[in-house]
Amino acid sequence: MLRKFLFVTLWFPITLILVIINLIVLIQTVEANNQTAASMQFASSDTYFPITASSGTSQVLGETVYSEDARVLLLRHFFEKYQSPMAPFTAQIVEQSDLYKLDYRLIPAIAMCESNLGKKIPGKNSFNPFGIAVFTGLQKGKNFDDWNHAITWVARYLNEKYYTRGITSLTDIGAIWAPPSVANGNSWANCVDTFMNRII
Repeated sequence: MLRKFLFVTLWFPITLILVIINLIVLIQTVEANNQTAASMQFASSDTYFPITASSGTSQVLGETVYSEDARVLLLRHFFEKYQSPMAPFTAQIVEQSDLYKLDYRLIPAIAMCESNLGKKIPGKNSFNPFGIAVFTGLQKGKNFDDWNHAITWVARYLNEKYYTRGITSLTDIGAIWAPPSVANGNSWANCVDTFMNRII
């Protein structure tokens, strides 16, 4: 009889303590879930989240950036890796690529194949990293006022000379841009393709 009395007497307080502990844990869990859900809502363009490089790149971008900056950040990393003087103009490259509906990696890849990203341009102040008009026999090819002018010009040129005419494959562009490369197994197109794939 004493056992039953002790059991009943202790059962209620122990049960009450366990219920209170469970309620506290439940409330904390619900609050944590609500905070996580709130932080994941993308209610405005000011939302930010960590960006990592895609599976094609071993480099992890350890920065928190705005989502629309991801391509600029990837290009900046690419240009800085090769110590390019064009590194400050990565935002303009993305902007002009979007304006003319080009893959944002195309302009940098051409610049890499033609001039090592602007480090080996035809003339000291030509700002011509794309080899534009070098085929004419002029030593310097076309001159631009600055890097921004070159980027703006080449984006429009790619759109008008190639894309609006349905010439969009690298092999077809290379046959016009660098005709001798066709005889070398489309070396220009292969080079551009290689560097485009290194950016992502």
